[in-house]
Amino acid sequence: MEIDGHTKISGFVGIKGTVSTKTIVWDGTETATVTGDGYLDVQTHTPVKCFAADYGSAQAAVEILTPTAGKKLRISQAYASTSTTTTDITLAFSASGNKFFKLYTANKTAQAGNNICATGSVNEGIKLTCGASTFVSVGYDEVT
Repeated sequence: MEIDGHTKISGFVGIKGTVSTKTIVWDGTETATVTGDGYLDVQTHTPVKCFAADYGSAQAAVEILTPTAGKKLRISQAYASTSTTTTDITLAFSASGNKFFKLYTANKTAQAGNNICATGSVNEGIKLTCGASTFVSVGYDEVT
């Protein structure tokens, strides 16, 4: 197995000759290909862009990130840490209010969301709600 942005798995039994196949998810992203030498090459998603900011006080549904005009934000990762144990942290899309990350601070004061699959509407940003000083990092892509 090789890891370099892709994972190759060998050992397909009974494959002879040239093999070519693809796995494509609903948005058209190619995720896997069986190569001619019998490897399954699985593409892992690493976000193209990263937003990170450290807020020194409470934020009440403050827009922290907006896409380029005419684009959507596709969120794949998020991380948040805070100095409080009494007010939860929420990341949500600004227009719809759809939440894609929530940290229940009574249980933990830091948490990573490594496999988020959320896409906002065109021109829809992200809002942060938190009750005290908070660090936030969001991995995302801009898509049409």
